[in-house]
Amino acid sequence: MGLTTELAQDLYRIELTEKDKNQLQTLIIDFFAAAYAGYRQNEVFNKAVERAVYGQGGVEESYVLFQGKKYPARSAAFMNSVYGHGAELDDGNKKAAGHAGVHLIPAVFALADKLNSTNDEVLLALATGYEAYIRISSAAQPGLVARGFHSTGMAGTLACACACTRLYHLDAQGIEDAIALATTMTGGLLSYGDSRPAIKPLNPGKAAENGVFAAMLANEGVQGPTEALEGRNGWFHAVTDHVDEKMMKGADHLLLHDCYFKLYPSCRHTHCGIDAGVSLFQRVKAENIETVNVYIYPNAIRLAGIKIPKDQDETKFSIQYTLACALTNGSYGIADMNPPRLTRDILDLIEKINLIADESMENREMGIRGTRVEILLKDGSKEEEVVLVPKGDPEKPLTRNDIINKLRVCAQKDADETTLMKLVGAVEKIDGAGKFENPIRLTGAV
Repeated sequence: MGLTTELAQDLYRIELTEKDKNQLQTLIIDFFAAAYAGYRQNEVFNKAVERAVYGQGGVEESYVLFQGKKYPARSAAFMNSVYGHGAELDDGNKKAAGHAGVHLIPAVFALADKLNSTNDEVLLALATGYEAYIRISSAAQPGLVARGFHSTGMAGTLACACACTRLYHLDAQGIEDAIALATTMTGGLLSYGDSRPAIKPLNPGKAAENGVFAAMLANEGVQGPTEALEGRNGWFHAVTDHVDEKMMKGADHLLLHDCYFKLYPSCRHTHCGIDAGVSLFQRVKAENIETVNVYIYPNAIRLAGIKIPKDQDETKFSIQYTLACALTNGSYGIADMNPPRLTRDILDLIEKINLIADESMENREMGIRGTRVEILLKDGSKEEEVVLVPKGDPEKPLTRNDIINKLRVCAQKDADETTLMKLVGAVEKIDGAGKFENPIRLTGAV
């Protein structure tokens, strides 16, 4: 049995426990927090995309965040994903080296609106998508990233296709067909890391839109090539030199429990440094710092090594800036993004920060992507902080109340407490056989 067939059959056999459902609800609440922040923090880019997409009109099928009206399901999936990724606050997975919920939740919610799906169907679809994304992307790493592909867009398309087939009640063969069709629709490069990072949300946006479309085609009986993942000209051949087949087998639990949540509005590669900086702030005064050596894995430097961000988009990919803010203020958050706090104190500290590639700071098998911050003080003394796993990872978990508080912070400009509690309540009602009532409708027009 080939890898694609075996994966499809595994996905078809997924059953959910109450623990799984609770985790999915928390992931959904977290998506709304990320979307509220992303709507504002990537506003210029969002407005341009809105003009291009909403001007097309179309049949009213699915709710779109902050619009107060419906659009075609594929357009809704695309736009909601774009909003969700605008502030780099959405969930992710270390082994997959990318983000899951930001494309899966918009895709499933959009198609569920169109099909009048039930709550149980929505949760099963999401669990299927998370499992597919993490298995496929993890199996392709690190080659996928090394070739310059963004796993969120590439593997995300396949995952959204798998998820959406569950809403059509397709069997294992239908899931396999959707995967096969989606392999010809995947896209997403890491070129945003070189310049103009505002366009990054296009990658999950297209994953959501094309995943919905692949599932629609599979539902109409369209079939793609066999061995779509492992074949001679299959998806794995295109994106990596080595496939880690054991990652395709899954685990003794659904992998959605292995996702991390983000406390800081920046690329995950910056988070261990921020945690270290917040801790060091308690022991070191910024004005006494002579040199800061940051030992971090090479891929982090490649993707988040912008020294001085010129705008809020670049703050998300600057280890130096985010660390300087943490060392100076003892915190890092949305207020540091737009515009960047490029005060003389911050700029002077950035000049003292050296990024040093250290492969020992990354270990895929142990789930480590860490940072060691070494501070040399003007009096000749030294302070050091090592963070191997940032807050929000499964090893340092956040509670649902933490995520709800994150929602409050992210939505403070656009929603009052009453609206937010209605939103949380609506998410917590996504459980059981009742008709799915899309919580997106509660965000209204902003």
